[in-house]
Amino acid sequence: MDSAIGIDVDVDMSSGSDEEGPDGTKVNERVIYQAALQDLKQPKTERGLPPGVLTVPLMRHQKIALEWMRKREKRSGLCLGGILLADDQGLGKTISTIALILLQKLKSQSKPKKRRRSRRSGGTLIVCPASVVKQWAREVKEKVSDEHKLSVLIYHGSNRTRDPIELAKYDVVVTTYAIVTNEVPQNHLLDFYEEKKTGCDTIKGPCHVGALAKVKWLRVVLDEAHTIKNTKTLVATACFSLRAKRRWCLSGTPIQNKIDDLYSYFRFLRYHPYAMYKSFHEKIKASINKHSVRGYKKLQAVLRGIMLRRTKGTLLDGQPIINLPPKTINLSKADFSVVEWSFYRKLELHSRLQFEAYAAEGTLHEHFAYLIQMLLRLRQACNHPHLVKGYDHSVAISEMSEHDVKRVPREYLITLLNLLKSSSTICSVCNVSPEDPVVTLCGHVFCYDCVSENINGDDKTCPALKCNKELKPDDVFTESAIRSCINDYDDEGDKKALVLLQGEFISSKIKAVLEILQSLAKQESPDSPAIKTIVFSQWTGMLDLVEHCFVINGINFRRLDGTMSLVARDVAVKEFNNDPDVPVMLMSLKAGNLGLNMVAACHVILLDLWWNPTTEDQAIDRAHRIGQTRTVTVTRITIKNTVEDRILALQERKRNIVASALGENHGKSSAIQLTLEDLEYLFFGV
Repeated sequence: MDSAIGIDVDVDMSSGSDEEGPDGTKVNERVIYQAALQDLKQPKTERGLPPGVLTVPLMRHQKIALEWMRKREKRSGLCLGGILLADDQGLGKTISTIALILLQKLKSQSKPKKRRRSRRSGGTLIVCPASVVKQWAREVKEKVSDEHKLSVLIYHGSNRTRDPIELAKYDVVVTTYAIVTNEVPQNHLLDFYEEKKTGCDTIKGPCHVGALAKVKWLRVVLDEAHTIKNTKTLVATACFSLRAKRRWCLSGTPIQNKIDDLYSYFRFLRYHPYAMYKSFHEKIKASINKHSVRGYKKLQAVLRGIMLRRTKGTLLDGQPIINLPPKTINLSKADFSVVEWSFYRKLELHSRLQFEAYAAEGTLHEHFAYLIQMLLRLRQACNHPHLVKGYDHSVAISEMSEHDVKRVPREYLITLLNLLKSSSTICSVCNVSPEDPVVTLCGHVFCYDCVSENINGDDKTCPALKCNKELKPDDVFTESAIRSCINDYDDEGDKKALVLLQGEFISSKIKAVLEILQSLAKQESPDSPAIKTIVFSQWTGMLDLVEHCFVINGINFRRLDGTMSLVARDVAVKEFNNDPDVPVMLMSLKAGNLGLNMVAACHVILLDLWWNPTTEDQAIDRAHRIGQTRTVTVTRITIKNTVEDRILALQERKRNIVASALGENHGKSSAIQLTLEDLEYLFFGV
């Protein structure tokens, strides 16, 4: 297959081992790979636009992208387009796309007038997240000179036109994935080779569809194309059904979960034979599963046919394609307060016990969704106890005594008591109903004689299968001892909980944010630009808590999250970028990690971690992108000795599959989505 499509497959470097070449000499694969990767895979042919067409000059790598895109659209066959450009955020995918639209328009204007096109033959449709709709329209207007202006329509809102002929009049129409989902029929049986007309002059499906589905677009561009990564979603099937001659996917993270993400792009692009899942599975997935090195090598060849990949570290003739100011990433590890630690420890113990119970029953797969929910609670507890849903704080929170560090939270003691009292419980050593039963802190029931040797001998580990937790005498409880502890809690538990129930409670992470902002404020001077900071969290509830704290402390800020209208988002971004008296932007990770240009900020604070590190990378790139003139400082705030320590380690594991597929680093790959093995590691650290 590789020779048939004329691609030189990248030399694999999974082991870096030496192999014999044709002449018998040793060939170091790693050296060959690294030399070839940074240079040979990059096209070199450039194409610009006539002077005065754009208001900003194209950089060299953008001119190369323009020529590559032009050639892709001139090919014969169904796949007229590609994945543009799988770039890092902030390298100019938007300006490259605008240049392509202009190039095609200039060419059509220079040709003799031909037969009038159909009234429903439109221009370029840009489909993007709601947070960047207005930015796309603004970029098209501002980056093109007055003499060559493109007509632009934002297709959004309840008052949008229902007339496809009106839509077809514009050079560029910008809309959202939600609008496409609502207006385009969900055609699962789309014939890639022939789009058949119906009575309403649209693709196969009902006639009561929206205007978007009735236009024959010259070009459809999916910005943040990973939105369609799951082919089974309504948004993906709607995008597949759009009528277009040319198709493009723009994404800085083309693979977010697994290799299957690529199939969705192949299907949208009509990239045959891989646009059919049977072929994709047989030729790509099965190949990787059978032999990962050869499989990824083959995938790289397939991708190189339709993808132009550049990162901020990509070299062009030995030089970086772009020179940005440095980016410094700091990891700030904060400590829980005593009250927060008590609350978190209770959650962690309960989660571990529940995981082990499912494992013993052999029902981990059946309870996967609940395990994810338990993990969510642990992650939220690292930010603020108030985020954790489904727990009664008035009874579930207890402060751990400084004189009795092994004291167990009340709810967990009740769980242990129920284990002891259960008629179905058997000893984890002798597998019979326990005599003189005791239960360990790690949640295993034994006969006292069966576990006494482990407590008093040299081993001092739990004898339960696959446990091996450290076991001390005060880690083992009788029923009477548990009941005594529960009675102690009944006297004090409610008083201890009041601290967290008070609305004024400030978590350790929020205190860390305040300290950073106060430090930055002291560094400001009248002669230098305002120091601006973006604060990210993936939970709007956390943004609410931070916002409340900002109001109390008199910190001026703006906010952007998915609940806001397009107008409100646009106003917030403009005021943050342009008003020197607005030093902080509170932003949700989902709404703010896509496409926005926030180079006014030179500081980024990440309040929580995500095991897919590319999501964090995109958030950081709101500030670290073309146009940034200052060093960008990133602070990732985590809590010591919690699940966040293990998420940090897991993030490094999860980069491998992306690197392997895109040919940037070969090693043992693992899927980015969470597996049961990942969950066990996150709960237990093993």
